[in-house]
Amino acid sequence: MIVDLHVHTSLSADSRTSAEQYLEFAAHNKSSLGAICFTEHRIFPTGAEIDKSYAELSDRFGILIFKGIEADTDLGHLLLFGINHEVLRRFDLTSRMLKSEHLIDVLYDQGGIAIPAHPFRDSGFGVRLDALLARHGAALSAVEALNGQNSPAENERARDTAFKLGLTAVGGSDAHFPTAKWFLTCATELDRDVVTVEEMCAELRAGRARPYVFARDPLA
Repeated sequence: MIVDLHVHTSLSADSRTSAEQYLEFAAHNKSSLGAICFTEHRIFPTGAEIDKSYAELSDRFGILIFKGIEADTDLGHLLLFGINHEVLRRFDLTSRMLKSEHLIDVLYDQGGIAIPAHPFRDSGFGVRLDALLARHGAALSAVEALNGQNSPAENERARDTAFKLGLTAVGGSDAHFPTAKWFLTCATELDRDVVTVEEMCAELRAGRARPYVFARDPLA
């Protein structure tokens, strides 16, 4: 199953794209995308209206929508999945400079997963991954090793570090707009199909995932 773990809509200040526009783009391009994760900057939408909208879009386009967040921490950006009431009670996810140490451990204890985003671009996670792995153990088991907006060198460094440390390498487009430059560039391939974000977290935590690169039309 192909899942894009890193996408932004107009709920993020640096995007003007609706959720529907991404799904329309995926449908138009007949992509293999099975699920899309909206990971807004410092926003985890919890309203019933948005959940209803996402459910309707999923039914219409046949692509699951999962909610996550790109949190702003003291070491850089973290993609968080499996957020529940306890996580929301303990952390103000709208804040900048959240304490990554506590966030990683609490999310893991709640069945979720925290994944350093673009660890070697505008991040302090990359150079600290060895020490962080020693500190957190299984709570820090995956890293974004393929980011659609990274340079090849940044992705190569992330991939090599993941391999060296035995971390699960995943991918995400980091899309902000529904264009070929931004979206359907790369994603994550799961060994098993999932239907909930909790099931997705279980697969990622178990290491049953790898980066995925979409095939490109040579005439596009």
